[in-house]
Amino acid sequence: MYTAFYGLREKPFSLTPDPRFLFLASSHREALAHLLYGIEQGEGFIAVTGEVGTGKTTLCRTLLERLGSDTDVAFIFNPTLTGDELLRAIMVELGMLTTGLSRAQLSAQLNEYLLDQKQRNRRVLLIVDEAQNLSSQTLEEIRLLSNLETSTSKLIQILLFGQPELDDKLESQELRQLRQRISVRWRLDTLSASETAAYVRHRLRIGAEGECDLFSDGALREVHRRSRGVPRLVNLLCDRSLLAGYAEEAREIGAEHVSEAAREILGMRRRKLLGKSLWRRGAAAVALLAGAAAGALAVQGWRSGEVSQAPPAVSAGPSASRAATGEAESPGDAG
Repeated sequence: MYTAFYGLREKPFSLTPDPRFLFLASSHREALAHLLYGIEQGEGFIAVTGEVGTGKTTLCRTLLERLGSDTDVAFIFNPTLTGDELLRAIMVELGMLTTGLSRAQLSAQLNEYLLDQKQRNRRVLLIVDEAQNLSSQTLEEIRLLSNLETSTSKLIQILLFGQPELDDKLESQELRQLRQRISVRWRLDTLSASETAAYVRHRLRIGAEGECDLFSDGALREVHRRSRGVPRLVNLLCDRSLLAGYAEEAREIGAEHVSEAAREILGMRRRKLLGKSLWRRGAAAVALLAGAAAGALAVQGWRSGEVSQAPPAVSAGPSASRAATGEAESPGDAG
């Protein structure tokens, strides 16, 4: 849509994890170096974590492109599996048949396969993306896979990519054996202000197949301020900023275009959260007023002799009680 207007060959800020657009900020460069070193040295366990949108999947795909032809890879991107399901998924990824085999037969076949690859001087790599979703039991099953080894080296290397929740799991007491086996561990950082500017220019250069400075310095500062250096948010903001500039036929993207994009993208969630908060406060106020009114009527009736006993304690009911304490269900929470 805006690509022809700005002289771009393709959209530079797509959210797909295309390794061509990988920008090696200092944190990502060191992470990739640690990964390649760990694999080359035959380390058994490697873990990389980072917040949502910091580029873990793109880094993972870039790693796959850097691996030699002597490496067989089992890539698991749906880690919500039981231990048995995970074992079968790994073997299918490596080209083995699993139908009708018992757990013992599966393990024996995998071990035989790994030994055969070792004799042929081939490396076998298991990569698990979104590893924070693995249950503790499944993580323990993965640890047991690392027991497959010769007297000198591991038969399979395991890479875990996940969000910071993975760090929390690895620090738990029940996974201390797994934690002690992770020899390479890295945490991806967000981009600094200068890295954000370089990141935007890098992606524009790839998208235009040449130099293409469309964002003013003020716009780049605004992109970093609004995104806090999270690459995925940078992509969203820049894409919408280009769309806003195209709508105005602006040849340069200014801070005002980024602000407009931020209001559209980042403001939606804030408005939703604010709406829920206001609804809860309103529900609490209505509940308290209803309770006070009921109490006043009861006292008035008792004083006028319509009630023969002291006024009972007034309860606004369980729903109103929850509303008064902020637990009321808002329309957005229903269902």
